[in-house]
Amino acid sequence: PPRQTRGAMGKQMRRKTWRKNNIQDVEEAVEDERNMTKLKRKAQGKKKSDAGQLFVEDTEGTGAGLSRADKRALARSKIFPEKAPRLGISACEEAKVERAGRAASLQKKRLAEPEVYDLWAAPPQLTAIEKEELEVSLVRRTPMARPTRAPKTLHQKVSAAPAVLLAHEGQSMNPASGAFEDLACLAAARQIDKEKEEEALKRQSRPVTSELTDALGADAVAKMTEEEKIKAYWALACPGAAAAEAAGTPEEEPPAIKRVDGTKQKSQARRNREKKRKVIGHKLSRKEQQKRLVKSVGDVGAILKEMNEREEWLKKRQEYRKQMRQQRAEAEAKYGVVPKTRRLGRTTFAEDDLLVPDAEAAAKGLRSMPLHSGAAVKDRLWSIMRRGMVTALPENTGAEVVRRTMQVKRKKRSTKFLSPLLRDNAVRKA
Repeated sequence: PPRQTRGAMGKQMRRKTWRKNNIQDVEEAVEDERNMTKLKRKAQGKKKSDAGQLFVEDTEGTGAGLSRADKRALARSKIFPEKAPRLGISACEEAKVERAGRAASLQKKRLAEPEVYDLWAAPPQLTAIEKEELEVSLVRRTPMARPTRAPKTLHQKVSAAPAVLLAHEGQSMNPASGAFEDLACLAAARQIDKEKEEEALKRQSRPVTSELTDALGADAVAKMTEEEKIKAYWALACPGAAAAEAAGTPEEEPPAIKRVDGTKQKSQARRNREKKRKVIGHKLSRKEQQKRLVKSVGDVGAILKEMNEREEWLKKRQEYRKQMRQQRAEAEAKYGVVPKTRRLGRTTFAEDDLLVPDAEAAAKGLRSMPLHSGAAVKDRLWSIMRRGMVTALPENTGAEVVRRTMQVKRKKRSTKFLSPLLRDNAVRKA
């Protein structure tokens, strides 16, 4: 290896020692000199500006009555102000500390305010500092939909149902035979109507399975696969095609439609023929319309009679509907019967099944009568939902479970978390 000269080694050693030197005191001295020059320039500028004035406002005060040591300390504090401690943090971290302090002061102001919340009041205007705090927050949330105005049904009475419904005569401890029989028939009729509605809904949702169940029976359909169900339904809907396939003779296919090439240009003679055919067809149609019009002149009396019958039928129908609405309102006010079309929110209110008391247990005494747990609480809750004060309880179905699950997942996806390390980058981009 080449031999290093003494001059190169000396330079290298001096550079290392220069790096190790502590120049903090030199930097402080230079900074002090800069402060002194600034103060001197300010003092000179004030003296020059005050030289030509008759009266001068003295806002600094005099040092009369102060000791020499106090005067020296005041002058030294003006020339050499106290320096902020060096904590060893970056400018970005200092900004974070300032934002945290502002957020704490805002929190104190919020706590000092009275806890009065007006639901229909306008949203408060955010200051620039509050907007900045929301932008640099660690949690990104979708804006909450707040009400802008009071609902139209705020002071309206939705239902005319009574708060407390009187029990049926047959639900007493010692009912009469006729009353108990009426109660049992009423409960059976309601149960039959409920089963019919469920059957109609099932037929509407699964028409193929319902048709196969009526034709083949529930046990045979339960053992079939999906392909077998389709083939069986095809045999029921298209018996001719199914019989031909079973016999091995395929059904005759309809003749293929000849496709006309649209790109081929038509001749002028062909265009003239088509135009002439359209004109002749239009004239014939006008002639037929004129014949029908002339023929219908004698039917004016019959047409007027039909119109009068239609108007009478519409009047009767309107009166019938008005009468039915009045009957429903009376039934709701007297017996608490809620119409099926009334909906509050996503769900409709469905009355609970009628309770038929056990006549044999009632004959033994009051202590032997079975009591339902929470009957009073349930009755009050049903009364509140019947009158439309709160939304009705949803049905415990699979679709409702799926909807609630998807709602929770959607809420989780809307809440996005931002890493603290990436927060400053997001603020710069914004």
